[in-house]
This record gives sequence, C-alpha cells and structure tokens, in this order.
Amino acid sequence: MQSHYSSIFPWKELRYAIAMERDTKAFKKLFLYFYNDLKMFGRGMVKSEPAVEDIIADIFLKVWTLEADLMAIDQINTYLYKAVRNNAIKYLERLPQQVDISEIINFEYHMLTPEQVLISQEHLALIESAIAHLPSKCRMAFTLVKDLDCSYKDAAEIMEISVHTVDRHMQLALRRLREVLGNENIALNYS
Repeated sequence: MQSHYSSIFPWKELRYAIAMERDTKAFKKLFLYFYNDLKMFGRGMVKSEPAVEDIIADIFLKVWTLEADLMAIDQINTYLYKAVRNNAIKYLERLPQQVDISEIINFEYHMLTPEQVLISQEHLALIESAIAHLPSKCRMAFTLVKDLDCSYKDAAEIMEISVHTVDRHMQLALRRLREVLGNENIALNYS
C-alpha cells in the first residue's frame, strides 16, 4: 500500500515531466509506484492475474498517450483506480458467464497495513473474516478508504457512488467489525 499518497508522491512534477517532456524515467516511476496496488485492487474484481496485468498495461498506455492532456488530471490515484475498476467491469462483461457487475461479485483485496502487522494472527484472522463477509460494495469502499488511503470523495468517484453512500458503507463496515470483535481487546485505527 502506498500510504499517505498525497503527502509524499510528487505527482505534479511527474505529470509535467511525462506530459510535456515525455520523460520515460518519470513514467517508469509512476508505473512502479502504483503497479502493485493497482494489481491487487484489480485482482479483487478479476480473478485472472494475466487479465489484470493486461488491464493495467492498457491503462498506463493510455496515460502515456494522453501527452499534454495528462496535465488536466489532478488526482492520479483516483484516475488510475477508477480506470482499473471500469476496465475490470468491461472485462467481466465480455466473459461468457453471467456476472452481476453492479456488485463486483467477490471483491477481494488482501494487503497488510502496519497496524495489522502488530495485531496477533488470531485477531487478524477475525478481522479478515469480518471484512470478507461484508457486502461487496461495502468491502470495496472499506478497502479504498482504509487500505489504499483514498478519501471518501476519491472512493466515491472511483466507485461511481455518492460520498454519502461511501460514508454509509464505512459505517456498516466499522459496525460489523466491532460486532465481530465484540469483547476482544483490539485497538484498530479503523474508526
């Protein structure tokens, strides 16, 4: 996870270098910075790793070909996650079996945050189980906000729902986590 994205990631400098100077080193830095998180996020929707890799490659190809139009993108993380989501939906729609795209069935994302590393394996299993049993959109909102450090506004834009709905998903997720953890003495930075 690339925590605290906005405070350390030099998007404005990279954006200029990529868009105006066509700097391949800056483009590589952008790619490497986001690739693993985008891949894990995509795998939460599309279970095929090669398909997710193709989706991400297509997105970065588009970013490169935007040239000067890239200067209009202020929030690259929102742009990239939304592109992964939208392209994953397109991919799933092309599959022969019926998939309920509105729910992104079985959204899964597994990445340990620094807080989770400190929690015992037993407690971590309880938390992961609780998160896994959340409704799909609720789980996606929780992942975007808590694991990928997106703001509610960014998560809403990525999921194409309102900020209020993201807030409701987060309230539900946190309530369910508290219910599952009950009397467990676990301090979570999830509230």
